[in-house]
Amino acid sequence: MNVLDLYDGLPKTRQLKQVLEDLNGGELAIIPTDTNYAAVCSLASKRGIKQLYSLNSSRHEKKITLFCADLKNISLYATVSNPAYRLMRSLIPGPYTFILPASRMVPKMVLTKRRTVGIRTPAHPACLTLPEKLNTALLAVSVKDVATQSQGSVLALESAFQNQVSYLFDAGDIDSESSTILDMTGSENEIIRFGKGKL
Repeated sequence: MNVLDLYDGLPKTRQLKQVLEDLNGGELAIIPTDTNYAAVCSLASKRGIKQLYSLNSSRHEKKITLFCADLKNISLYATVSNPAYRLMRSLIPGPYTFILPASRMVPKMVLTKRRTVGIRTPAHPACLTLPEKLNTALLAVSVKDVATQSQGSVLALESAFQNQVSYLFDAGDIDSESSTILDMTGSENEIIRFGKGKL
């Protein structure tokens, strides 16, 4: 695992270029978000998706989410109604997860039985820059349970995922708090979980 120092939320340009190449090739990275750390892969890489699911299989089947750079990016992977669009525009980037009807751009291996998808646009440079430069969404799963162990976020993550993840973006300890989850698949929005985001 390569532990990368961050400058304004991102690794050095040369290192970032290599991370992007390796994500395209199916490698995994752990990056900071505006709520905690997440393990990510490129949604365009079947190898990466399989690796992320393998990483997640021993972690109680925690929900997997898409990280998108902006609303335009989100609309590729989900059906967004006009009311949903207006609300999301006022909330992102930020600590919110939106449950939306999935589009055909979402790989079948990622779809839920309800054919919905959880989507986030976290307010952190890593979460915004990686999907923009990859030209695809990131598939992500929280590693909050590991990051909040007593020895500190980075040491705990490095120890737990040393042989499974290629990169760790070192943002130090993060005051972990879950995102607020909004289900926007029905006629009215439903708050599934109150978290860091305020409504």
